[in-house]
Amino acid sequence: MADLPKLVSIVGLAIAPFAFLYLTFGLLERRFPAGALKSSHGWLFNIKLSLMYLAVPTLAGGLITATIAAVRRINGHGLINLNFSSETGIAGAIAATLLYLLVWDFFYYWWHRAQHGVEALWAIHKLHHMDETLGVSTQMRVHWLEEIGRVPFIFIPMALIFDLPMHSGFTAFALTGWSAFIHANIRISFGRASVLIGGPQVHRIHHSNLAEHFDRNFAAFFPFYDAIFGTYYPPRRGEYPSTGIPSDPEISSIREGFLMPFPIWAALLKARHGPAV
Repeated sequence: MADLPKLVSIVGLAIAPFAFLYLTFGLLERRFPAGALKSSHGWLFNIKLSLMYLAVPTLAGGLITATIAAVRRINGHGLINLNFSSETGIAGAIAATLLYLLVWDFFYYWWHRAQHGVEALWAIHKLHHMDETLGVSTQMRVHWLEEIGRVPFIFIPMALIFDLPMHSGFTAFALTGWSAFIHANIRISFGRASVLIGGPQVHRIHHSNLAEHFDRNFAAFFPFYDAIFGTYYPPRRGEYPSTGIPSDPEISSIREGFLMPFPIWAALLKARHGPAV
């Protein structure tokens, strides 16, 4: 129990940024909503699911970091050297963060696309898409297995291929803050610039329950990846569709969210190999 205060401190530090973002964007959602507002019950439900998800990087963060560090040591810090000194104040930190995010979003694009195209991965990811009132609280409404999946599909390939500058403070702020921003239920459009930089409207298309929007706009930061690989949907003026999965209504319990992929995987295995004799 001697480590309990330390654990509480770690959990508190992990939760604090999200509390700030939820409060800020939650107020903006009420002032400039793009769609239906989430009920207080919906907020509480998403927060519970988010805490379940956050437990994985909080408790296993050291192991994940050690794994990536080991890969970098074995591989000699990547095959392609894109590193430069970021010790030049704020400008250097911003430049290092932008380069890191440019590479990160490329790998995220393919991981995210695989989550929609591979049934076994969709079984995990669809918890995030079942939210019928998309908003900032949807940001971390993610199954706890997703963070584990990002390690071999995003972080290890990045470490194997690239030697990148890293400014952890700016990078963490950008990843967390931008994710909250693009999920926020606010009526913001970047117009023709949307293909260059993502935003709430572009990402709302990704969460749309309309068939013409399915499997579109996978990138988190830079939609030109979608444009290059044929999955970009340019949102029209004033286009803010409703969200959710038509074939999968919202779940009603945290237990259902926690266990969601396992019965689906069992059904997939049964369909592939037939019932046990």
